[in-house]
Amino acid sequence: MQKKVNIIMSTYNGEHFLVEQLDSLCNQTYENIDIYIRDDGSTDNTREILKKYIAENESSKRIIYVDDENGLRYPKCFIKLLLESEKADYYAFCDQDDVWNSDKIEKGVKELEKFENENNKPLLYYTAVDYYDEKLNFVRHSKFASHLIKDTQDLNLQDFLFGGEPLGMTYMFNNPVREALRKLYNQGDTEKKDIFIKIFAAATGHVIYNKEPSAKYRRHSGATTNDSNPSNLISRYFSMFKMLFLEKNTFDEMKDIINYINKEYSACMNEQERKLIALFSGKSGLKKRMQKVFWHGRFRMVFMEEIGYRMLFLIGRI
Repeated sequence: MQKKVNIIMSTYNGEHFLVEQLDSLCNQTYENIDIYIRDDGSTDNTREILKKYIAENESSKRIIYVDDENGLRYPKCFIKLLLESEKADYYAFCDQDDVWNSDKIEKGVKELEKFENENNKPLLYYTAVDYYDEKLNFVRHSKFASHLIKDTQDLNLQDFLFGGEPLGMTYMFNNPVREALRKLYNQGDTEKKDIFIKIFAAATGHVIYNKEPSAKYRRHSGATTNDSNPSNLISRYFSMFKMLFLEKNTFDEMKDIINYINKEYSACMNEQERKLIALFSGKSGLKKRMQKVFWHGRFRMVFMEEIGYRMLFLIGRI
């Protein structure tokens, strides 16, 4: 029996690209998939498109559509649907405007199943993507520093704490990750998703990265991440410098997450991960800053980026 996979999609005013994405989900080579879709208060024809698509298209994949006029906004719209979906073995987030490779889920399940003897541990699988414009013309490959690793690899916390560049639309994860997100959500924190999953899985379980692209990542004028993902290389590095050194609240969410994981899950970590999480938790006085600056090993795979992060440690930004 194949493992069950739930795809979690939240839609909002996605009428222009939605059908292409739905086709790519229904045409996945992996069969045992349920597709959960919740509309977050669209004002265009998204709802009508969804209803018509479900009525007119036969597929081996079951589509469960939640029609809710109450707009929750990102990321709560995804988290709520994830937590309310039926239990599966694995879960995958899905944006409305991309196009998935037909074997995206199949490859993810294959990698996650390698750790099935550790199924009680949090597991996160993610991949590279290829960038496309709104007409699905190829723009560029991913520029993840993770490409410097060899093939598919299990990343540790130090590899992943400030690196990896994961995109949530490539995530696949298991039930321990979902339940950790539920615990956080039930405590009233409904605004943490991708970064929490990333750090939690790296600290307490396994993170598997595959450098083979799994989707066409569509960039268009309505995409919310355009400013943080400019196509020009110089623009990307300028954007990164501005975010890391100049913007006031860049690391606030990450610090909150690290503090929370240190408090709630320290006992679930091995000694090395526990020390690393503790080092970046709480207040950062001069002693802690110097410990971070001279911490052994690498946090970033590109040398100049590693120097930049050590500077951030020194001035107390992280």
